[in-house]
Amino acid sequence: MKDFKLDNEPKICSGFTIPDRYFDSFSEKVLAQLPKEESKVISIFNTKKKWYFAAAGILGLMLSIPIYNNLLTKQDEIDSVTLENYIAYHSTITEDEIVDLLEQEDLDQMKIELNIDDAYIEDILKSNTNLEEYLIN
Repeated sequence: MKDFKLDNEPKICSGFTIPDRYFDSFSEKVLAQLPKEESKVISIFNTKKKWYFAAAGILGLMLSIPIYNNLLTKQDEIDSVTLENYIAYHSTITEDEIVDLLEQEDLDQMKIELNIDDAYIEDILKSNTNLEEYLIN
């Protein structure tokens, strides 16, 4: 293979040549071609600023009303006494219908377990001599 050296090979000249001192006055030529008065820039946002703010205010109001209603309106739970009174006095539901609506879990919660020993009952009867009170109740 033959040795290749860039410095020794003949160079191809491009067809484009720059005149001498062309770039010394180039910036002055470009600035001379620009218009003397700058055109006024009209921003889209500035012309419709009132409408954007009005739309944002209405959107904020629309979102704040449901949030206000959900957070500040407190739902009080009905206590059991009020519920029982309502069912007893203002309802036409019979006791049999209420029993039919109860589930097994509700019935298990209503069971009362009385674990009373015989020794405890005897002690109560010995300490209280008024037996008529126990017989009447």
